Amino acid sequence: MFGAFFQPTHMACSDCGESVELAFVDAHACDAERRVDFGMFQLRHEIAAFELDFDAWLGSAQGRFAAWLAWRSR
Repeated sequence: MFGAFFQPTHMACSDCGESVELAFVDAHACDAERRVDFGMFQLRHEIAAFELDFDAWLGSAQGRFAAWLAWRSR
């Protein structure tokens, strides 16, 4: 009874996230664009946190001064 578990036929590539048939894992070559997209997907929470932190910093006294100085230095 326990020997009849589902055996997957595909697995996700750890570098690009593509679903690869187990028979062709060794022959798989990652697409460079897909690898970058997958990396950005994995970092989505850090990217969102950076934007929120940057907006908060721009609202601080140091951030307002840096923005003013950058505008004035143009």
